Amino acid sequence: CKQISLKYTPLLLEVPSYHATYEMVENKFKHAWKFPNLRQPTIKRIYKIIENKSFLQPYDRYKRRVRNEAFRYHGTTRTCNLGSRGNTRICGSSSCPLCSILKTSFKTSLANPGGAFGPGIYTSSASNKAYSYTGNGSGAMLLTKVVLGKVRYVSGWKEVMSCPPGYNSVVFDRLNGCLNETIIYSDDAIRPVFLIIF
Repeated sequence: CKQISLKYTPLLLEVPSYHATYEMVENKFKHAWKFPNLRQPTIKRIYKIIENKSFLQPYDRYKRRVRNEAFRYHGTTRTCNLGSRGNTRICGSSSCPLCSILKTSFKTSLANPGGAFGPGIYTSSASNKAYSYTGNGSGAMLLTKVVLGKVRYVSGWKEVMSCPPGYNSVVFDRLNGCLNETIIYSDDAIRPVFLIIF
């Protein structure tokens, strides 16, 4: 069964709200919410993202070579109703940011060249920061695994506009991490693990 199902990846498996995995993801989200004055949204559904070996292998190779893995959040929008009311069908629209990420993972080639730290993949250790990109909760949030490797810490916008030589990622801990920006510059350095719907 598993081999057959992996042919049709990515798959979304809804995690029951009573399950330990649901509790773990929900608690991570709450703990990572760094703005106490900003009300936390209610999580409606959590899905485990199942991928095949060929999707995960480049990440695993990169992780073995570069090291320093962490969980990070990435908020995005969606043009379909994936995740709502138990819908697990990934849409075919190339203009749906959520489904595009799930189908191909993150692509630096699609990154905004005008980003604050250049064309990279932007994530955050602060769930509130990532939530601000979900269209006020109408989109979705991905809990991702990220390989940080050697981190270049910066203290201001546009201090670097690409990954500096000798480093693998850039971190800007704005407001003492309340608005953390963690940027990676390799497609192989990130994979989505859980989908969170509000």
